Amino acid sequence: MADFTMSKPFTGKKTRGASTSGNIAYAVFVLLSFWVGAQLLNLLVHAPGLFENLLQIQDARRPQVEIGLGVGTIFGLVPFLAGSLILGFIGLLLRWRRHY
Repeated sequence: MADFTMSKPFTGKKTRGASTSGNIAYAVFVLLSFWVGAQLLNLLVHAPGLFENLLQIQDARRPQVEIGLGVGTIFGLVPFLAGSLILGFIGLLLRWRRHY
């Protein structure tokens, strides 16, 4: 089993060393990763015959849906960003309320 040693003893105090810009950059990276993943899944589902070939299913009764990149972005990325903004605002309010 691995042994973890700390370079300095943990005192349990909260530190204010976290950088806001680093947190924002990480949040943007996560949002971008989710958006890219959603676009890849969209591409997989809407590629002609690729999904059926992967699942070995040939179903001609299923309707063909064509969704472009712009429509997928509007109906995928925009609601996700809006929900994230709302949750971030609620978290900011709770943190501000606890601080004061």
